[in-house]
Amino acid sequence: MFDARRRRTLAAALLALGVGAAHADGRSGIAWHLHLPAVSHHFGPPADETRSWNELHDGLGVQRTAVRDRRVSRMTAGFMRDSFGRQGLYLGAALGLRRQAHGWSFDATLAPMVLYRTRSFASSARAAIPLLLPMFSIEHRASGFGANLTALPAGNFGKQLRFPGLMFVQFTYRVR
Repeated sequence: MFDARRRRTLAAALLALGVGAAHADGRSGIAWHLHLPAVSHHFGPPADETRSWNELHDGLGVQRTAVRDRRVSRMTAGFMRDSFGRQGLYLGAALGLRRQAHGWSFDATLAPMVLYRTRSFASSARAAIPLLLPMFSIEHRASGFGANLTALPAGNFGKQLRFPGLMFVQFTYRVR
């Protein structure tokens, strides 16, 4: 079902979730966020040039953020419309560092994710796709509004999933 690379990525994601849970002890600052709709930009057209990428990703998710000193960890889960215009699921984590300045929080993290999504315009079949992505987050502390920014490099992600590379911005709102 999963090749060796995907098994390693999935193991890393599970390890990160465990580390994030262990990191979130009583001395940590814990915040909960909603994942709001997202936007993306693809750096090339689909292989089938009669189609176009979906670049408005409606959906909803939840994010648990723990901060201790400058270290930050996140656990996320939710659903959204993928680049092929079909609903999919995601589960992930992120580990990294936080900097705060002038009423803003800035995080630089590494995010293991598992996406359960379609792999082409032609099929509605979904598959689990493990990824390890850089993620940068920003939040306006007074309002609670923020965003997670990540990039997916161009390449092949299995036989049926090829991307020209994309930038992705997931909007967030702190609820607690």
